[in-house]
Amino acid sequence: MELIKYVRDLNTMEELFPAIHRYALENRVPVIDSDALNVVKQYIQIKGAKNILEIGTAIGYSALHFASAADGVHVTTIEKDEASHNLAKDNINAAGFSNKITAILADAKEVDLKDGRFDFLFIDASKGNNQLFFDKYKEYLTDDALIIVDNIFVRGLITDDNVENRNKRKLRDKVRNFNQAMKDSEYSTSFLNVGDGLLVIY
Repeated sequence: MELIKYVRDLNTMEELFPAIHRYALENRVPVIDSDALNVVKQYIQIKGAKNILEIGTAIGYSALHFASAADGVHVTTIEKDEASHNLAKDNINAAGFSNKITAILADAKEVDLKDGRFDFLFIDASKGNNQLFFDKYKEYLTDDALIIVDNIFVRGLITDDNVENRNKRKLRDKVRNFNQAMKDSEYSTSFLNVGDGLLVIY
């Protein structure tokens, strides 16, 4: 057994929402990898996070997991695709989590959360906008907030120097630039080789 698979299997816990996870796999809905998900949930627990902001709801899979990570957690999650948002709300209601998750239908590039103050930010939307989302939503965070960005490896694209497709090359360069900017910033950062890559920013 290769080492990466060994560690991935150790980091993957029993699925709490199997029907939603199965739907995502069968319909190619992009959701966080299981090993990375459990690492994020542990960070939520270690941080003692209570007010989580998620950029990119999809069908509500990660929001449900985050809300279940510890008692007293509330998740606010933003999704611009109406069909995904509606399915997420159905999933949240069916799981009995409507009082723990607020799902917002909007373009995260344009949302004004007014007085929202969050101690945990999870960015998992269009990868080329990581920098924009970071810059916009850090203003809504507490001073000791934790930020995690998913898919910083872009399914292997990040290290591919021979990308012929112009759009993919542009995406790769944007994510590369963001990763480097965070490394060079004043913030404490960790780049984790779990799932499709997690960036943890404090």
